[in-house]
Amino acid sequence: MRVALITLLLLLSPGYASAEHWQVYTHSLGEQGVASGGTLHGKEHGGKRAFYLELVHALLAELGSSAPISEVPLARGLKLVTEQPHVVLFNLSRTPERESLVYWVGPTLQETDYLYENSAAPTGIQHLSDARELPVCILNGSSHDTLLVQQGFTRLKRHNSYSGCFRMLAAGRVQLVASADGGLQQELAEAQVNPARIQATPVVLGHDQGFIALSKDTSSNDVVRWQAALDKLRSNGQYQALYQRYEQ
Repeated sequence: MRVALITLLLLLSPGYASAEHWQVYTHSLGEQGVASGGTLHGKEHGGKRAFYLELVHALLAELGSSAPISEVPLARGLKLVTEQPHVVLFNLSRTPERESLVYWVGPTLQETDYLYENSAAPTGIQHLSDARELPVCILNGSSHDTLLVQQGFTRLKRHNSYSGCFRMLAAGRVQLVASADGGLQQELAEAQVNPARIQATPVVLGHDQGFIALSKDTSSNDVVRWQAALDKLRSNGQYQALYQRYEQ
């Protein structure tokens, strides 16, 4: 109780707000974001990435910051958050390889990752090893990229967007796409692919929790404040309200 009270007082104290100017980045927005007033905002009912945008705006407001949000390719975002000071990157999978590279705030959302196939040309795979010799599209620099390379996959096709991967799948240029179930309908809409043409295989790549990554120069006090702000949004109902307005 005492720790929670101290955390709340730190969060609410006007004099405690960090003077650092955050550089805030996201990735793989597709058509779920819109530029307005020098930053990016989520489209209502746009999908999970629209939700992430508005969630981070709400967190920044709690922290007394008006930092704008910019979009970069995931690989570029990873380079920035691990090499530059005062950087925030979202949404990011928390993997063992990345664990010590940044500080983590979250989770922001939980999803299940599958290998997806063209329903008109099912692969018949039942296990991850069955797919090792098949062409698979992955988001460049993603946790799926790391996982499948470690598993010996050599026919990986990297793209900077999930919608691009699903277009390749529908066109027969790859046989599988690695993606989470969250936001799938929006990604297919952006790709202009009929959802009936895509189906999940029995192969589950993992259960993924999304996080906000803070560069390692971030003070321990600021890491606590970010997490406390997220916990506050969950407890006061604002998180759920944003989810219903932007993700669903």
